[in-house]
Amino acid sequence: MKINKDNTYLFLKGNKNGIIKHQPEDLFGDDFTILTKFKPDFKYIEEEVKTNPYHSMGLVSKNGKHMGLFFTSGYDAEGEWFFKISFEWWETTLNPDEDKVNAVDIFRKSSIIDKELSVAVWRKDDELFIRVGDEVVMKKLGNLIDYQYSYTWIGAATRLYDDFNHIFVGDISFMHLQEGILTREQQDLGFKQYNEFVDSISKNREIKTIFTSNFEENTFYKVKDDSNNFNHIIKFSKEWLN
Repeated sequence: MKINKDNTYLFLKGNKNGIIKHQPEDLFGDDFTILTKFKPDFKYIEEEVKTNPYHSMGLVSKNGKHMGLFFTSGYDAEGEWFFKISFEWWETTLNPDEDKVNAVDIFRKSSIIDKELSVAVWRKDDELFIRVGDEVVMKKLGNLIDYQYSYTWIGAATRLYDDFNHIFVGDISFMHLQEGILTREQQDLGFKQYNEFVDSISKNREIKTIFTSNFEENTFYKVKDDSNNFNHIIKFSKEWLN
């Protein structure tokens, strides 16, 4: 599905009829897994970095002091175009008036242009991992700031304000969010065999799936969650927000 400023999504808060068993509010606060496949619009990015030192786009994120998965591009000191896939978060410090940003990053060069990327992110205890292909990078987590009142966005970091939206421009073809950790084999199943992954992982009631979609079943207003959690994401609109 093409994502841009006219087509971003979020999870609604609340669970009026108790249908949704696993909410996104606590996602990232404990062990979790994100799987996604996406292809950025590199022509759009190329134009953006002509006037900005770098350009950052959110794939799945919580608003406030942003926490989530981002794709960033820019030019390095040698003038070469680089790309960064990162999971970013904010931590408290000994000074109650100051928080600090932290991130785990994987860098890529121009060889990824016009290619779809498969990315896994997971937390195990106080360690945060990101995987692109066969490369895995880990970083230790500190004390996370409180995100329980934030919205969880797909294709942006926020749309609540006019600034720091970090809107993704490109295609997202797969997204899976869950509590807990998947094995490498289970991750690869999601990247390569979607239907089998949905049947064996997303709909497995022992796995706390929050959302799974290949973005193929949708209406003008929402994208279907293919898991048994029925946590369909809603298209952002300023009209309903206001």
